Amino acid sequence: METMHTEKPSARRSMVLGAAALSVCILAFIGQTVVTRQVQESYVQPYFILWISHSFWIIMLPLHVAYEKLKRSPRSLATLRMEALVGSATLAVQQKRSGSRHGEYQQLEAAAASSEGGGARALALARPAWVVWRTAALAAALAGLLNGSAYLWYVAIGFTSMSKVTAIYNMSCFFAYLFSVLLLRERVRLVKCAAVGASIVGVVFMTTADSDGDALSAAARRSEMIGDVLSLVCACGIGLYQVLYKKYAVPGGFHSLFHVNFMTTLLGVATAAVYWLPIPALSALGVEVFRWPDRAQLAFIVANALFGVAYNACFMIALALTSPLFAAIGVMLTIPAMAVIDMAMQGQVLAWSVFVGGGAILVGFCTLSLAEYRETMARAKAEAQGEEEDSEGEGEGEGEGEGEGEGDAGAAALAAPVAL
Repeated sequence: METMHTEKPSARRSMVLGAAALSVCILAFIGQTVVTRQVQESYVQPYFILWISHSFWIIMLPLHVAYEKLKRSPRSLATLRMEALVGSATLAVQQKRSGSRHGEYQQLEAAAASSEGGGARALALARPAWVVWRTAALAAALAGLLNGSAYLWYVAIGFTSMSKVTAIYNMSCFFAYLFSVLLLRERVRLVKCAAVGASIVGVVFMTTADSDGDALSAAARRSEMIGDVLSLVCACGIGLYQVLYKKYAVPGGFHSLFHVNFMTTLLGVATAAVYWLPIPALSALGVEVFRWPDRAQLAFIVANALFGVAYNACFMIALALTSPLFAAIGVMLTIPAMAVIDMAMQGQVLAWSVFVGGGAILVGFCTLSLAEYRETMARAKAEAQGEEEDSEGEGEGEGEGEGEGEGDAGAAALAAPVAL
């Protein structure tokens, strides 16, 4: 059986490559925001643009397979397939204890008993089709929440400035913390609560401070408020999506970047196969009367989708080579970057409230990320010490521990906002 280990680059090279990937990630987010704003000036079909963008996530798995083939020690398709199956089977085993379908899982375990190995690997070998269908259904449910929340981001861009949309959207990590307390039973910590409070104050300050005096008309102010509210609801929905993703789509103890991209591809498949249905519904209701884009508009839409794919791919690379803290804080550089781009494109100086509010969000985010990183490192150290004590006399494990070891991909669920 092929091994899952690959030669790791030096620490310095990892940081350099990780910083390069993160730079591309930031540029991709900026490009996606600017292109979306540009195309919606002549083609106001935000849901169709979103549908195309998320459907492009289908190519994430083929891109990862191509990457595997270019590595110094490439892995076979059979190994990659088993890695995806074991990761998905681990999700099913995790839900066995909390779900109401205990009888079905008992039957599955009985069917898997004759297979070599045990647990998730045995389930993957015994019922591969069921494992894939269950994971696909989970991806379809998550895609519904993700698409609904992201749709508000695309709509909000048409109402307010790109810098405000970017700053408010980055609040999704704070909502993720609030939902993790409620749904994941995470302990309430004073430092994290202070970080959430700082971010909320920043958003309120950005959206309510009358820093422009009479420069804006009543209609313009109303438009900005609508955009701010839509961005805030979007951030809340994305935060909920991140927590649900971590709870139901991140296999515990199975750290595989390939499985993360497998899930991302399933989200793209679900979007392409199911979530085209709102397009004719919105058109029939008169919300977005559908019309086909012309060649130039289609080019912008495809560019938007490719920027989204680049964001996902480069963020995962940065996460694998560095740490969730480094990647998450790096993404926050989009806030000042979008402020500069707003000034360049609109030819005006942004309100001081945008800078002060964005600064408060940035401080809160860095505080939250640092607290999360320290807890993660302390937890990893404790687990490593426990594994060293339990490893005496044991052989090399298979199944649930079988992953690439390319960083804690599951930590990405709460590390930074997802690509839109």
